[in-house]
Amino acid sequence: MADPQPPAPNGKSSKTWPIAVNLGLLLLVAVVSQGEPVVLFGAVVALAVVNGIAAFFMAIFGRLNWVAAFLLSALLVFLIGLGICSLMLSGLGGMH
Repeated sequence: MADPQPPAPNGKSSKTWPIAVNLGLLLLVAVVSQGEPVVLFGAVVALAVVNGIAAFFMAIFGRLNWVAAFLLSALLVFLIGLGICSLMLSGLGGMH
């Protein structure tokens, strides 16, 4: 059985929930749209923009650890989403 994660140093809480929420939303969009590339690409761009805006507002309010969490989440969603889109397009053969 896996050992539990050690607590964050200096009493800081983990900021991983934006990544989990974004990946969950991306998975939900992929299932609901039945893998339509245009819808997936739109969702990827929208989630990246929303995360960028959230990071901007967190920077205004001075919460730098949240800025890093939202920026990393935007980058991760963008990279994973574009990877999924490219895999779907690679299955088309010579049509792309």
